[in-house]
Amino acid sequence: MLKLEKIKWGRVALAWALFTVFMVALVYAQALTSGTRVPWRTAVLGPLVYGGLWTLLTPVVFWLAARFDLTAGRRRMLPYALVHVGSSVALTAVFRTLYVALLYLLAVPGTVLSWAAILSSVNVWVPGYWMLLGVAYALDFSGRYQRRNLDAARLEVQLVHAQLQALKMQLQPHFLFNTLNAIATLIGDDPQAAQRMTAKLGAFLRLILDHTDEQQIPLAQELQFTGLYLDMEQIRFADRLAITYELDPAALPALVPNLLLQPLVENAVKHGLASATGAGAIHIQAERQGERLVLHVRDNGPGTDRTGPRGIGLRNSEDRLRALYGAYYALTIHTAPAQGFAVRIELPYQPHS
Repeated sequence: MLKLEKIKWGRVALAWALFTVFMVALVYAQALTSGTRVPWRTAVLGPLVYGGLWTLLTPVVFWLAARFDLTAGRRRMLPYALVHVGSSVALTAVFRTLYVALLYLLAVPGTVLSWAAILSSVNVWVPGYWMLLGVAYALDFSGRYQRRNLDAARLEVQLVHAQLQALKMQLQPHFLFNTLNAIATLIGDDPQAAQRMTAKLGAFLRLILDHTDEQQIPLAQELQFTGLYLDMEQIRFADRLAITYELDPAALPALVPNLLLQPLVENAVKHGLASATGAGAIHIQAERQGERLVLHVRDNGPGTDRTGPRGIGLRNSEDRLRALYGAYYALTIHTAPAQGFAVRIELPYQPHS
């Protein structure tokens, strides 16, 4: 059904006003071409009355289009079409009566107030009703199309949000279980270290809960999360773990997915440092390159000559990047024997407002 409340009637009035101006200009143009003189009352008042009356009658036509909707179904099409046939004749007769009467009252030259003058050209003006009827259905169709597009976009955003929330819910227990296992291992060997690690875990979880609904956060805040996690790992590995940063100040305000770096760093610790016999190192690098943000996470572990199946952390990271950025991201992995493991991520640069 036609959504009358969605129609901007001010635009309808403006359209008729522009049509009136066009008709005045057309009358004067024809007079100049033919070399005849047209009284201003004929040139101006005629189109003005015409446009004004149809401006007032347009809502009536639109109401009839909505009340007797020709798109409501085949069963109603014929009776509704007959209603519109009668309405077109009746409304045109009303228009012609008012039009001739107003021109007569305004003393427009050549106007005769008679039934013959009113009814003589009713059949000529009836198509005006049907044109307005077509405009009403065209506007309704356009509105429905836009609403469908908005609904589809809204559903797509909701779906992506639900997917991202599911990935975050999957990621957080994975990290939590690994950390609790590390604490359980330390309890017997070094109770004080286990206590410090538990305190760091509490601070980390507090930060996560404070930002649980945020899909993207500034890189500076993400580095704070990552720093708390690495503090826990340094307690676990003691002197075996060294961490270095190379951070471009212009990159720190950039928005990144919440908990993007933590699984990458956890992967470096697990697959690089945990199997290394000597001291391990993790290097985190962030820089802005034009309209792109580039992140690196590297370790000095043993590396490998083949790329096996990715763990849950890397899979979730890539799934979230794909959901947030579509084709506008890149995640690449570089590894080789004795050359460690490196992850490079490239994102659109979006500064935090």
